[in-house]
Amino acid sequence: MTMEPEGIPRHLTNAPNRVYYFDIGTGTWHGKATFRVTSWRRLRRSRIGLTNKLLVTAMHVVERLTGAPKQESTIVAKPNEGEFGQADNVVRISKFGVTLYLLEERYVLHSDGIGVTVLGDERLGPVPRLLTRSFTYSAEIRDEGMAATYLMPLLGAMWTADYRVAPDRQSLFAELVCDWGRATEETRLISAPA
Repeated sequence: MTMEPEGIPRHLTNAPNRVYYFDIGTGTWHGKATFRVTSWRRLRRSRIGLTNKLLVTAMHVVERLTGAPKQESTIVAKPNEGEFGQADNVVRISKFGVTLYLLEERYVLHSDGIGVTVLGDERLGPVPRLLTRSFTYSAEIRDEGMAATYLMPLLGAMWTADYRVAPDRQSLFAELVCDWGRATEETRLISAPA
């Protein structure tokens, strides 16, 4: 069996999770994010708490009044860390230069080549340390590294996020859905590491 420099067998370096984060994802991505409530009735009946309901309503209204915010993401590959590699990601969603959402994630790749554990620290709104939390969730990479599904706890609800890489590997589209809402991300690779 031939080994790659980092000690991982060659046939596993093409594992979907390594392709997704290391071959495709590494670099800086820019685009836009959208957010909307799809069912006000289900939102009112949900058990996400008053704070989250107020945040959801504010996000919906602000986007309707001002348009989709800007999204920036930078992924740094760390293929030699952990059992099968890791990647760090910083996501910033902003409007008029003001940070609306900041997320710092670490993707811990599983040796099965498909699974990922995500460790996240998020901040809602422009004020540091006001609306923050840390959380863990899971992802599965599929289609030879061209797609991913995340099960994400956001705004008090469980969201399913489906990401799809374009055939040119230069753009990404995501749809996030929960019982009462829908969000999208459309980003394009701006710069890749040398």
